[in-house]
Amino acid sequence: MGMRTEEERDQCIDMLIARVQELEGEVLRLKKQPDAGSPAVSEPKDAPTKTTGATSISQSQRPKSIRPSSSVNLENVIGTRWIGTIGIVAVILGVAFFLKYSFDNNLIGEAGRVMLGIVGGIAFLVTGEYLQRQKNLGRYAQILSGGGLAVLYLSFYAAFALFHLIPALLAATGMVAVTTAGMTLSHRYSAYALALVALAGGILTPVVLSTGENQPLLLFSYIMLLDAGTIILLRFRQWPSLAAVSLFGTALLYALWHQSFYTVDQKAMAFVAVMVFFVAYNLYIQLFRIRNDSESTADHLVIFGSGLLFFMAVFAQQEFAYTWPLRFFALMLAGIEIGLAIFASHRSGGTRMIVVSYTALSVVMTVIATFISLEQRWVLAALSTEMAILGWWAFRLNLPAFRWGAYLLALFVLLRFSYEAAFHAGPFEQFTPVFNKRFPGCATAIAAFYVLLYAGSRNRNILSVNEKSVNAIIFFITQALSLLLLSLEAHDFFYLAVTGTDSPVYAYQMSLSLLWTLYASFLTGIGIAKRIRRARIFGILILGVAVLKVFLMDLSFLEPVYRIISFIILGVLLLAVSYGYNRFRHIIFGEDQS
Repeated sequence: MGMRTEEERDQCIDMLIARVQELEGEVLRLKKQPDAGSPAVSEPKDAPTKTTGATSISQSQRPKSIRPSSSVNLENVIGTRWIGTIGIVAVILGVAFFLKYSFDNNLIGEAGRVMLGIVGGIAFLVTGEYLQRQKNLGRYAQILSGGGLAVLYLSFYAAFALFHLIPALLAATGMVAVTTAGMTLSHRYSAYALALVALAGGILTPVVLSTGENQPLLLFSYIMLLDAGTIILLRFRQWPSLAAVSLFGTALLYALWHQSFYTVDQKAMAFVAVMVFFVAYNLYIQLFRIRNDSESTADHLVIFGSGLLFFMAVFAQQEFAYTWPLRFFALMLAGIEIGLAIFASHRSGGTRMIVVSYTALSVVMTVIATFISLEQRWVLAALSTEMAILGWWAFRLNLPAFRWGAYLLALFVLLRFSYEAAFHAGPFEQFTPVFNKRFPGCATAIAAFYVLLYAGSRNRNILSVNEKSVNAIIFFITQALSLLLLSLEAHDFFYLAVTGTDSPVYAYQMSLSLLWTLYASFLTGIGIAKRIRRARIFGILILGVAVLKVFLMDLSFLEPVYRIISFIILGVLLLAVSYGYNRFRHIIFGEDQS
């Protein structure tokens, strides 16, 4: 638990006083009651008065300290935070205007202006340290300390960039000292705002003090020290958003350096640097955040941010080309994220959103690796295979986070299926059902969905309520994709493969009606035989669509021969389905024919 603020300590003291007084009253009340078998002991007359007073004090104090009104809260925030913050901002702006005015009018020498700023910043810090020990002035002291840090940053920046009084090394040393002091004070005061000011100043130091020279080793060493200091601070203070800000600053500094100074001969150094950044922030998550009682959105930002920073930095180092080192690295990074998810799952003793974030990132990296490693015609088959393998083992080993990763991968497979569903025939290219460019990949995707569906049905007892809904959705998606692929094959066969007929549209419409009716009958029959209600329901829905098509479209559109075939086969199959329902209704509905 972090250090309490001054206001929280006052509230705790008030509550403790009220509780002690209540306990004193309880003790006095118990003393009044005579023990069994012993004469009653007379109490002083003022004892009841003390008890009543204690009780009234506790009752009057507790509501005030625990449930202040909203108007009091707003007044508290305005009076203790906003006014002071606006005041310190006004002072900082006044100092900046004073420096500019004195510079324009030559009132004070350059060295004098810098010294005034340094003395003023130190005075703010000293005053803040003194007031921190005073009652009810802790927050005000933090405002002054934050202002002191900002004035010191401005002073060192002015000494280097504006007045050229000190070299870059000395200015950097001064700013590092200010950042260190800010981090130390934020820990001591348990003040997040001070840590944020110090971190922002530390991130901006290389930017504002840049000499235009390429010094990657010095820059990366500085960033690593800043990250290490932030992570050490976060070991003692639960401020996860500070880690996200620090990671953003790290990514910003690396991006600025890469854009301005990166060359191919620095590839090894740049790779090692971003790898250290990646390791540092994931160590922070694994060591300090896995077993924390409360999870934060910032934790997920750090997980995704560190992984994406690592990948994008290496991608940029490869000059944004799909090279084999990049493909291997993407696969390796996906494996690392899976390993981190497993390690986090073991450390946390269960499924947490941090584990889900690692799993989701591993899925994203797997998809990226698939797209950049394979030819386009193999992408759908590869993604489908990955989804089936991940889902199968996630169900077998009962890893909920990885099951959700498989569901996420299923979404990518579905999107890719919709892209590849359309058959684009090249010049002089003929269409052959099944043996064409579209069918193998789409059929593999459907088979992968069936694997996911089978694994979910076999392990239904371990599914949560939400996952049971997802399993039902996967069933309907699987059937819809199967029917869509068969319909597309029929369409392209009659329009692209069949020649020598003037009206392939009649044959296609008839075959479509027959295909839907056959598929619906087969699905309904499976539902009856295996007692799968959703299969029967979906089969009936498809039968309904087929019936509407035959009666509303085929009746008026098809030629007599095609119309006769459609109606006869539809009627026969409907009778077969009805026979199945009546014959096995004692199995389906638990009814026997009377």
